[in-house]
Amino acid sequence: MINRTLIVSLYWAMACPIFAQPGEIPNAQPGKCYAKCFIPDKFEVVTDQIMIRPPSSENVAVPAKFEMITAYYVAKEAYTRLVVEPAEFETVTEKIMVTPGGKRLPASAYDTIRETILLKPAVKKYQVEEAVFETVQAPVVVEEAYTILEVIPQQYEQVLDRVEIKPAVTRWVRKKAERDCLGADPDDCFVWCMVEEPAQYQTLYKQVARGCDGAGSGDCVRTTPVAAKTINMPLLKLKSPAKAIEEVALAEQQIITKKVLKAGVVAPAGDEPAEYVTVTRQVLKKPAGIREELVPAEKKTIQRKAVMTPATLVADPLPAEFTPVLKRKLLRKGGFTEWREILCGEKITGYTINQIQDALKALGYYKGAPETTLGPRTKTAIAQFQKERDLPADGNIDFETLQALGIRN
Repeated sequence: MINRTLIVSLYWAMACPIFAQPGEIPNAQPGKCYAKCFIPDKFEVVTDQIMIRPPSSENVAVPAKFEMITAYYVAKEAYTRLVVEPAEFETVTEKIMVTPGGKRLPASAYDTIRETILLKPAVKKYQVEEAVFETVQAPVVVEEAYTILEVIPQQYEQVLDRVEIKPAVTRWVRKKAERDCLGADPDDCFVWCMVEEPAQYQTLYKQVARGCDGAGSGDCVRTTPVAAKTINMPLLKLKSPAKAIEEVALAEQQIITKKVLKAGVVAPAGDEPAEYVTVTRQVLKKPAGIREELVPAEKKTIQRKAVMTPATLVADPLPAEFTPVLKRKLLRKGGFTEWREILCGEKITGYTINQIQDALKALGYYKGAPETTLGPRTKTAIAQFQKERDLPADGNIDFETLQALGIRN
């Protein structure tokens, strides 16, 4: 059994059990009371920002930009032109003897012969048939092709999540002992049990990205091509190319009659000069030919809507989303203190109770009519005062509590 003279416990607060023999209390003194008081866990309520949607980014489609420009289109196709290069001749003049010199003899002394002189050789010459064109309608681009980008927004799914708002803790609970308890004092039949309080959670919704198609593929982009716009314009299209026609110019000749002495006839000496015929001939210096010349296409101007900047995607960052959650953060783990001196029961007089009530009332903890004993209102006020002042007695009237209230024992 417990020595009641040395140790007196105030069990009305159910916090300071006494399970020790007098010899177990260090430096115990007769006439004083001691107890191991229970200090509750101390928590701090903090606001925590819980992320309900992580940071991400979404694509933003920037449309293509256009500008009217001056462009060119082909109004007549390029073709090859044929140019005739005529033959070139050189004129040569020469004298041909038709009658030999010396004394003239009767005509019977001469033979008459005919000689063909080539005045101009046969040559090739050309004629050109020009290229033939036909007018057709040809498409001309007046607005360039471009692409339209369309962003399908991200889809989110609401997912339930549990956030711990108070950690799991253990605490001491005073409970009645078994029925077979034979203690003379009813307080002897109480035991202190350590129980575990599970963590407390708050349920909230978080947003989980599921992609534009619900499969987690992120933002989707729909691409729509827009074809170029055209109008028909007249075009001179080559139907048949130019061609050359080859001809042959006949040779030009001249027949000259000559007198020559017959065989065996000797011309006597004389002073009559020989007779000559002057012939002008053309000698081929360069034959005729065909030269090809490329005639470039003919172009005309037109106003065209041109793509200056194609459609693009720009990533737009999205910040994370948070929601405030109140959490109880464990600042100090509670439990039983070391042995400490408390006010013995016989010293808790009516005067002492009035002093405690007056002090609590002055501090705003006690309200209502005074109690002549340590009633429930007084106990509640003491426990609240101790809790807010971080005192370990938890409802017991220990000397530290009395000192905090400004009461001298």
